[in-house]
Amino acid sequence: MRAVRLRLLAALALFGLLPATLAAQQATLVSGVVTSEAGQPLSSVQVAIPTLGVGAITREDGRYSFTVAAERARGTASVVARRIGLQQKTATITLGQGPVTLNFTLAASVSQLEGLVVTALGQTREKSQLGTAVQSVTSDQLNTTHDPNVVNQLAGKVSGVVITGAGTQGGSVNVRVRGFTSITGNNNPLYVVDGVPISNGGRGGDPSGASNLDNGRDFGSAISDINPEDVENISVLKGPNAAALYGSRAANGVVLITTKKGGVSSRVATQITASNTWDRPSILPDYQNLYGQGSGGQFKYVDGQGGGIQDGNDQSFGPRLDGRLIDQFTGPQQPWVAHPDNVKNFFNTGQTRDGNIAFSGGSDRTSARLSLGGENVDGIIPNSFLRKVTALANGSLNVTDKVTATGALNYVRNTGQNRPGVGYNSGILEQFVWFGRQVDTDVLKAKMTDENGNLFNWNYNFHNNPYWLQYENPEKDVRDRTIVSGSLAWRPVDWVTATVRSGTDFYRYNIDQQFAAGNLNFSDPNYAGAFSYLRDVSSENNTDLLILANRSVTSRLVLNGTLGGNVRNQSTSTEGVGTAGISVPNIYNVSNAAITPSNVQFFSNRRVNSVYGAASFTWDEWFTVEGTARNDWSSTLPPGNNSYFYPSVNSSVVLTEAVPALKGMGGLSYAKLRGAYAQVGADAAPYQLRSTYQGFSQKFGANPLYTLTNTLANADLKPERTRSTEGGLELGFGDNRLTVDMSLYDKTTSDQIINLAVSSASGFTSRSVNAGKIQNKGFEALVSVVPFRRNTTEWTSTFNFSSNRGRVVELYPGLQTIVLGGTWSATVEARAGEPYGTIRGYGIKKDANGNWILAGGLPQRDTLQVLGNVQPNWVGGWNNTFRFGNVSIGALLDTHQGGKLFSVTNMFGEYTGVLANTVQGREVDWDNPGIVVPGVTSKGTPNTTTVTSEDYFQSFFRLHERYVYDASYTKLRELRIGYELPTSWANRMYAQSANIALVGRNLKTWTKVPNIDPEFNYSTTNYQGMEFATLPNPRSLGFNIRITP
Repeated sequence: MRAVRLRLLAALALFGLLPATLAAQQATLVSGVVTSEAGQPLSSVQVAIPTLGVGAITREDGRYSFTVAAERARGTASVVARRIGLQQKTATITLGQGPVTLNFTLAASVSQLEGLVVTALGQTREKSQLGTAVQSVTSDQLNTTHDPNVVNQLAGKVSGVVITGAGTQGGSVNVRVRGFTSITGNNNPLYVVDGVPISNGGRGGDPSGASNLDNGRDFGSAISDINPEDVENISVLKGPNAAALYGSRAANGVVLITTKKGGVSSRVATQITASNTWDRPSILPDYQNLYGQGSGGQFKYVDGQGGGIQDGNDQSFGPRLDGRLIDQFTGPQQPWVAHPDNVKNFFNTGQTRDGNIAFSGGSDRTSARLSLGGENVDGIIPNSFLRKVTALANGSLNVTDKVTATGALNYVRNTGQNRPGVGYNSGILEQFVWFGRQVDTDVLKAKMTDENGNLFNWNYNFHNNPYWLQYENPEKDVRDRTIVSGSLAWRPVDWVTATVRSGTDFYRYNIDQQFAAGNLNFSDPNYAGAFSYLRDVSSENNTDLLILANRSVTSRLVLNGTLGGNVRNQSTSTEGVGTAGISVPNIYNVSNAAITPSNVQFFSNRRVNSVYGAASFTWDEWFTVEGTARNDWSSTLPPGNNSYFYPSVNSSVVLTEAVPALKGMGGLSYAKLRGAYAQVGADAAPYQLRSTYQGFSQKFGANPLYTLTNTLANADLKPERTRSTEGGLELGFGDNRLTVDMSLYDKTTSDQIINLAVSSASGFTSRSVNAGKIQNKGFEALVSVVPFRRNTTEWTSTFNFSSNRGRVVELYPGLQTIVLGGTWSATVEARAGEPYGTIRGYGIKKDANGNWILAGGLPQRDTLQVLGNVQPNWVGGWNNTFRFGNVSIGALLDTHQGGKLFSVTNMFGEYTGVLANTVQGREVDWDNPGIVVPGVTSKGTPNTTTVTSEDYFQSFFRLHERYVYDASYTKLRELRIGYELPTSWANRMYAQSANIALVGRNLKTWTKVPNIDPEFNYSTTNYQGMEFATLPNPRSLGFNIRITP
């Protein structure tokens, strides 16, 4: 009986232990939410158990979940939450005892020394293991003031990168990473979105005078198509060393854009953002309001074409604006008075409205995100509009435990209407430099045409009514763009992943422009108007096969390997037609052309095949050495020279891990040395190997006419070669509350592909050759500090500094200079032995003591001479963020110091007498009357000759030295005051979180350059440093709302 009882008790004990045994074999669901210190949900945070290889990515609402399989759910495990730009956190959980809820609060990481960064080919690496300079900017740091162009949001935030915005809304943005690498070729960085290279092609206006086909308009750069709300982070690979795996496209650095993705969750997360900003011109010229239109103090209007007294003149050296009655364009015997705000009132208060809604979600096997955005810009120029619609869908699917598929589709439609012209002859501001200060622009707005339907204006010799130009000469441009990509990844073993990835960037660009009869710039006065249209189609496809390996060879040695190949196909085609005259008004069609139309039609194709590989070894987490290699075969180079090999090597040593005794010395918490060497290059543009033909509109009888292009081809071209050496030191103090990241670099590009002038007797004007060398040396520093942190109050401060000097070492034998561009006899040049971007023009004659040598009392023109250089001495940014509980304040100062610019606005503003400084010497009140110019005669005696104010200021025409200025400026680039609503308040709005902020951009500029914004840009070309009646960057002020339901 006792034995029976023992057996029964044993059975009961086993039965009692069964639930515990079963529980130990059950899968464990780990879930939670990740928020910022202010309580705002954080998306794209990686939450994982690294030892088990399982995890998930948070969605828009900050939620995540993943499951640990039953057979692995034993004991305890460390869960790590990490995201680029945030401080990593780790927590320990117990597996196998039911679901686990684990929430994280992550603080912003002021330190850029450790953590994850995105590197070449889209790989995520530990920054402490990198031997090259890479800087990342997260979405929280980027989209603070909601500039529509995501690249503008990098200004002042990344060391070594110079970003110049365009005054034209929606215009091109010029980006230079570590200076100019190519003398006449492309100097723009490569842009890569989620591992797929995309185009940044665009149509920048011609600042020196427009053709009928482009009207000098700046249609912007294609990178502006990326919706800032879709960007998770941007990593900048600074120069060839970090970007070497991109081979022939790596010389100018790479901008890697990672978009937001969906995460694992039981419900669909939603995020809504909306912003509204109002825009005004930030800087306008300082005008005089004492004298009106005319010359020599005289004016009387008859027909605005010279029929009266100086009425065809477009200067303001006329009678004093004292209220006397004078015949004017508004009627006979009108009060002769100033209109001080006539230029200011021409500009509208622009408005930018944008909104975005994003949905994300997923499960253990799938994730997806859908984002829909819209942007409406009513420009500061009357009747100018920009509209953008974006849609991005991406997702992933775990087909099996070893196979994962991803896909993304991004569609963008950009529409512009009546974009203003830029530069001289076509820019709106050009006629506000040649201007009568008595002109009432309100009259021009109210009456754009006369009783016969013809142009109504104050002057009919040189200028169009600016309102008539915007309302009666319509322009419309539409860019439809599709970026599609997909990948299939196979993981045969835990440490190897093989991926096939393909992406295509395709866009179609249509530009239609119409010019009404009487347009003084773009239509023949004998005809009923003019028109032009352009059609651009561009496509780029990249297909990669990529094998990645990450293996712990021993407990202290880790191997990372990359092996891959790429096939790149690019094609472009352009066709356009324009005519300066049509027969019947308002019928803008080729069949109505009264003058033989000019036309353009061309296409180009390029293919590059590549293989590449990389291997890195990390010892004990403190020493890493990496080597990379890539070989490209380009269709644009001759068979004997179309293969080129690009190697690189880099290494890093974390000193504080190698020698632990260093920690604590002088407060040191982290120290790392790094160094790198790389060779990269650039191939030729298509069709430089063989001479090509271009067609004419005219015919010879019934036969078409063709002619060779002006450039003689060269079948022996070689790729440009860039060799770069880089070293760096990274330091952290006080548990990394103070960090310093410094870099020194030296890069030289040789075998430059340039067009060399040849004798016209050859039948050509230039020949493509390999010649020339340019060198860039520089220093960069990024300093981050947390001066104060206590409870919910924190102040973080980041300062970046960079200085680059680019020098043209040599050109072709016997060639001293290459002119990059110019206007009014002033040029920007690449001169052998001098810094790149030399401004050259006429100086003012001086004696040995620096006194002006005068003739007839006026300054004289000296010889052509070097007047300066466009490169800044240094650039920097100072970014501060203050947090007080739920309130945050952010301010960014962006500064460019040194360098020179030549200003046409100031030259002609003085010539025409519209600027405030030109009132000197006009009446008895000034020098009794006239001006005695300080200086000496040709005999060296002091000048005593009195000249008129008009003669004095007009004598400086093409004396460029007077109008070359120090281009230094500092801008209050960004200001943001935000408030995170308490959770209880947000819940009443049926939301988990809500944030509202006041935002401002370009609020203040400090500069010594008179009358203009020294930050100007017409396109992404190398022709910089010359200002042509440019539009100022707009000053923006508004608000932003972000809601997570």
